[in-house]
Amino acid sequence: MTDNNLTSKSEFLLYEYPLKENVRGFLRLETLFKHYSRNVKASNGESHLHALKIFFEILEILERGDTRSELIKELARLQDQFSILSKSPDVDLSKLENFLKQIKQLHAWVLNYEGKFGDKIRKDPFIEAVKYRSSIPGGACSFDCPDLFLFLNAPLEERVTQFNSWLEEIKGVKTSIDVILRIIRESGHWTNESAPLGSFMIETTETPLQLLRLKLDAQSKIFPDFSCGRHRSNIHFMVFNEQHRKTPIQRPIAFQLACCQ
Repeated sequence: MTDNNLTSKSEFLLYEYPLKENVRGFLRLETLFKHYSRNVKASNGESHLHALKIFFEILEILERGDTRSELIKELARLQDQFSILSKSPDVDLSKLENFLKQIKQLHAWVLNYEGKFGDKIRKDPFIEAVKYRSSIPGGACSFDCPDLFLFLNAPLEERVTQFNSWLEEIKGVKTSIDVILRIIRESGHWTNESAPLGSFMIETTETPLQLLRLKLDAQSKIFPDFSCGRHRSNIHFMVFNEQHRKTPIQRPIAFQLACCQ
């Protein structure tokens, strides 16, 4: 039995799978930045504590240093890619020039940033103390971290201003990642597909891909399990059994797929 075809009226769950390590890192940071912003907007103390812990994860990733080199390479690649389009008669030159200007500004920001991303924030005594204490299970209690307790009970406007100030220091990273991932995602075109017996294979030898995007009916309780190599990618559709173990599906599954370069 085949699942019903997916229509525009269906509610989807969107899954993304990176095929390159730099895209994997960008997706992780994008997710953390989104969670950070959502928790800051939530305005309550518990959400702001969670926002701080998320921010520490962002700082930890950025401290490794490879994010900077990958951003420099990707932004340079986009400059070259879109500069070629200026010769096409079908391109809106005004929009293209504005986009290239943004890319060049981001590229310059990344190149000229002093030290590792977020170094100034890491040296903040409050951040240092809270980061250490919050790494201990239950370490955010008021008796362990009274300065954090004071911050979380400060006026909302004061807290939000501080959160925005921390983010501003590394906002160029967030904006660069947003632009890079948007271009990658827009390169893919959605197609309706069917996985015979719950499995689907994509050949990637001729066209190097950076990202797979997949939509499934949110009510189906089915999820994809990706197995990707250099020359091909396999998608196996799974479901949880009564023992909460993922189990392969042995019937055709309808889904939507976008392969992004």
